Amino acid sequence: MRKYILEAHAALKRVYGDKSYSDEALGRGEVSAMTTKLTYGVLEKDILLEYILGQCVSKKPRLDAWILLKIGAYSLLELSDMPAYAIVSECVESAKVLPNVRGASGFVNAVLKRVASRDFTLPAEGDANYLSVTRSVPQWFIDRLVKEYGATAALATLDSPPYEYEHARANTRLATLSDIAAKLSAEGEKYELTEAGGIGVKVSQTVKSLFASGKITYQSASSMLAVQAMGIFDGCKILDMCSAPGGKSVYMSELDRSGSVVACELHSFRLKQIQSYCERMRCDNVLPVLADGTKPNPQWKEAFDFVLVDAPCTCFGTYKKHPDVFIQRGEGDISKLAVTQKAILKNAAEYVKRGGVILYSTCTLFDEENRAVVNALLTGGRFVLEKIEGLSGVDGGRYCDNDGSVRILPHGIYDGFYIAKLRRKK
Repeated sequence: MRKYILEAHAALKRVYGDKSYSDEALGRGEVSAMTTKLTYGVLEKDILLEYILGQCVSKKPRLDAWILLKIGAYSLLELSDMPAYAIVSECVESAKVLPNVRGASGFVNAVLKRVASRDFTLPAEGDANYLSVTRSVPQWFIDRLVKEYGATAALATLDSPPYEYEHARANTRLATLSDIAAKLSAEGEKYELTEAGGIGVKVSQTVKSLFASGKITYQSASSMLAVQAMGIFDGCKILDMCSAPGGKSVYMSELDRSGSVVACELHSFRLKQIQSYCERMRCDNVLPVLADGTKPNPQWKEAFDFVLVDAPCTCFGTYKKHPDVFIQRGEGDISKLAVTQKAILKNAAEYVKRGGVILYSTCTLFDEENRAVVNALLTGGRFVLEKIEGLSGVDGGRYCDNDGSVRILPHGIYDGFYIAKLRRKK
C-alpha cells in the first residue's frame, strides 16, 4: 500500500503544486490500478476531503503533508476492504520518507485517527453547502448550473455517475467498427457499441494493441457528434483552428478522404502531437500548421468550405472524467476565455466561403463561453444558425428539435458539450 500512496502523492503534488493535468501527472508509463484509484479518488473528492480535514486540524499544514492527509482520508472513506489501522499506519510510514513531511508523522497519525473514528460532521440536507460538500463540486458551479439549466437538470447532472468505459472509435482507414467488435469478442473483452457510432471499451492489452496499431482511437461521444454535425461532403477544404491533439482533424479527414484539413495549433510542442496522431492513424490529408487563431491570416480569406472552431475553454463539461479541472480553472476563467473565443470565431468568419459552415464547439457548460460567443457573430447578419440534423438516434432524440445549437450536460457516454452550426449567407 505504501508504494501506491507514495506514487499517488507524487502525481497529486504535480497537480496541486505545478497545476499539471492528472493524466500528465500520472506519467506515460504503466501505472498501477491502485495508484490511479488513489489519485483520481482524491481529486474527485477534493472539496469533501477539504471539508472533513478542516475539522480535524487546527491549522492547515504545508502542501506535502496536506496531500498525504487527503490520500489517507480518501482511503479511510472509500477503501472498505482495508482495515483503518492499516491505512493510518501506511500513511504514517509514508510521512517518514516524504522529504517535506518528515517529522510530521505524529501529526499525520493523530489527524487520520480522527478521520477513522468519524470525528467530523457533514452538512445536513437543506444546508447551503450540502450539495457542494456531498457532491464535491464548487458552490459557484452548482449555482451557475441551476441558474442556466434549472434545479432538476443540475441535480441529475451532479448525480450522474462517470461512464465506466473509455469511449473510442474505429479508424475507418484500417478497420470497421464491426472488425473491432469481432476482435474484442474473440479476446473475451467487455465492450459496448454506442449511439454516437463509437465503442465503449475497458482498457486492456488487447485495446492498447488496437490503439498502438492505429485501428482505434479514444474520442468522446460528444466530440464525435460535433464533427458529425458539420455535414462534411467529399472534396472539401476544411480548417480546424484549434486542433491539438488532433482528434477532430483526423476524424474529419476520414469522413472526407478526398478533401484536405489544415490543422492549426499555437504551440510547437502540441503541433508535434497532431503530427504523431496523424502518423498513428495513417492519415495523409491533414496538414498541421503553426498558427495563432486570434490573429487574422489574410491568405485564408474565404478559402474553406468548413471551419471548425473547437475553442479553448474552461472544460467544465469534462469534470466527471477530469476532476482536476476545478483545480486548474475557476469561475473567473470563464469571462477571460470568452474574449479569446470571440476573437477566434471572428477570424473564422473571414476564412469560410460564402455558403460555407462554421462549427463552433466547446466542452464547457455555460452560456458566456457558448451561446453568447455565437451571438456576437450572429449580430453582424452574415451568418445564421442552421438546424443540426442526424440526432434522432442520439440520447433518446432529445436534441432533434434544435435551432442550430445543442447543449449537452455530462451524463452517460457524453461529456458536457456545446455545438453550434453557423451557415454563412453573404
